[in-house]
Amino acid sequence: MKNRNIIAAFFAGMLLLSGCSLDIEPTDYISSDKAFETVEDLEKGLVGVMTTYGGHGIVGMSDWASDDLRYSLGNTGQGVQVHNWTYNASTSDLSGTWNGNATLIDRANRILKEAERFDAEDDLVKRIKAELIFTRAYAHFEIVRLYCKNYENNDPLGIPYKTESVADAPARLSQGQVYQNILTDIESALPALADEAEGSYFATKAAAYALKSRVALYMRDWDMAIEAANQSIDTGLRLADRDEYAGVWDDDIEEGVEVIFKLFRESSALGDYYTVGGSQIILFHPSYDLMNQYEDGDVRSSVFFGQSANGQDIVTKHDGRPNDKSNVVDLKVFRVSELFLIKAESYVEKGMLEEAANELNTLRSQRLEAPVVLSFNNAAEALMALQIERRRELAYEGHRFYDLKRWNLGVNRLDEDSETTEQTLPAGDYRFVFPIPQQEIFANENMVQNDGYSN
Repeated sequence: MKNRNIIAAFFAGMLLLSGCSLDIEPTDYISSDKAFETVEDLEKGLVGVMTTYGGHGIVGMSDWASDDLRYSLGNTGQGVQVHNWTYNASTSDLSGTWNGNATLIDRANRILKEAERFDAEDDLVKRIKAELIFTRAYAHFEIVRLYCKNYENNDPLGIPYKTESVADAPARLSQGQVYQNILTDIESALPALADEAEGSYFATKAAAYALKSRVALYMRDWDMAIEAANQSIDTGLRLADRDEYAGVWDDDIEEGVEVIFKLFRESSALGDYYTVGGSQIILFHPSYDLMNQYEDGDVRSSVFFGQSANGQDIVTKHDGRPNDKSNVVDLKVFRVSELFLIKAESYVEKGMLEEAANELNTLRSQRLEAPVVLSFNNAAEALMALQIERRRELAYEGHRFYDLKRWNLGVNRLDEDSETTEQTLPAGDYRFVFPIPQQEIFANENMVQNDGYSN
């Protein structure tokens, strides 16, 4: 596939200077007839959109709010509101996640509008449009899963769904409408998406099926989740084995192994959510509870956890590429292991316990030195094993807090993990749904705030 150089700087002047609201159209821009004269210019516009992808906030907020971290006495204030669940509509840590994805949606829609001026039958134009539509679906899903309750088709408090960059004041759609729009966009994008992308830095068919599988999981559509996961894997992907696993996190892994879609990072430091790279100030330690979940001979334990110079526990999963900038690594958006876990959970929910065990055993065989082969006598036992394995595998990737919400479980930190912070967030508490940012409420007269938060 043609190298589109995701490492290149943002295409100067290409993208309109964008606000963060889902409903405010920015005004400062370079005219499109000058910015997009050729299909190659349009492709550079796509590269610019790719530089807008965030994701660090989603990872960080999930970790700070969950039971996977322990507050450090060296913390200088970062993440404390989220860790103690004292956030509100003005908490910048949370609003940044909404704003970043809203900006991503807006920019994707702008380049899609420009794409209408080009030959609709040109293969490159088709692929660019498909990747932008995938991007729009992805960003809307990230917003709806964080800022809305667990999926209910008729729940009126979904989010607006933006398919154009226009100045308006859209009301919140039902969740059913939002999720259907997401699935429609995925299906629309799939035919023209490439089979592979150099470096896994652009959306492919495998990435679209992975997104569809994750969306179906949140919808509790188990058949769709299984089918889409298989379709993604069947494009030629496989799990990393024990010897390869550390390379996944060092950005040193063969294409087609483990990583389905990732975001290039050259300076943005994901690991700074845990230990600030330059100063080595520890903001949060890995929780004792999480560290205790791993069995002897589990390669994940040695990759995810380490010790500082003075012997304190630290998170090392995102501590940076070897001999490169501290804490700077590519953000892995979709991995093959997540698809095995989605299939396992779906099989449990369908009562197919042998199939669920097979998926978990396949994953464990690539992570543990001498794994015990799992088998289940009942669904409760299988679900608990799935939840434990999902926590082990996807720690510090932006899933744990949202999984607890999805499973209607609370956050229950051990005493030793909460000596100076809050310990329990009850299942079903309104704070499992993040508040709509105050600036969005001010900007859109039709925007309704989530339950429990005042305007």
